[in-house]
Amino acid sequence: MVYHSKPKRKRCKECNKLFVPFNSTQKVCNYKCAIALNYKVKKQNKENLNNLIAEDKAKKSLSKHIKNTVQIVHRYIRERDKGKPCISCGAPYKDDFDAGHFFPAGKFTALKFDYDNINGQCIQCNRFNEGNFELYSLSLPNRIGMEKYQELIKRAKTTVKTAKKWTRDELNKIKADAKAKIKKI
Repeated sequence: MVYHSKPKRKRCKECNKLFVPFNSTQKVCNYKCAIALNYKVKKQNKENLNNLIAEDKAKKSLSKHIKNTVQIVHRYIRERDKGKPCISCGAPYKDDFDAGHFFPAGKFTALKFDYDNINGQCIQCNRFNEGNFELYSLSLPNRIGMEKYQELIKRAKTTVKTAKKWTRDELNKIKADAKAKIKKI
C-alpha cells in the first residue's frame, strides 16, 4: 500500500499568497504571477549584467590610464636624461634609450612613477641584463645625490610589502606633473 502525503502549501514568490503546488519546484500560484516573476528575474539579470560590464570597463579604463601614465612619465625621463650616458654601463646616449627602473616597477608598485627610481638606460642593460642592477646601484647615488638615494632605499623598504593601487586622481596628477616638466625642458 502506498501512502501519498498531502502537498504542503507554499508562498507565491510573486504575490506572497499561500497555494498548493502541483510539484515541488513550483514557485508561483498561477500563470500571471509566473509572467510577472519571469519579468522581474530577467530585469534583475540584465541589471546584474550591466553592472558587470560597467565594472569591467572601469577596470580596463584604469589599466589603460596606467599605461598612458607610464608612457608620459617615461617620455619625461627620456627628455630629462637626454645626452646623459646609460645609468648602468655608461654607454653614450642614444634616442632609443629606455626609462629603466632601479627598483622593478612590478614588485615595487609604489615606486613605478618615482622620478628618482627611473633613469635613462640603454636597451642592452635594461632589457637583456635585467637592469644591470650592480652597476646601476653604483651610478645612481652620483646621479641623484646620496641623500635622495638613501630616501629611495627607505621608500622601497616600506612599500615592497604592499602593492600600490593607483587611483585615477593620482594618475592624473602624475601625468600633469610629467607633462609640465616636459614643457620646461
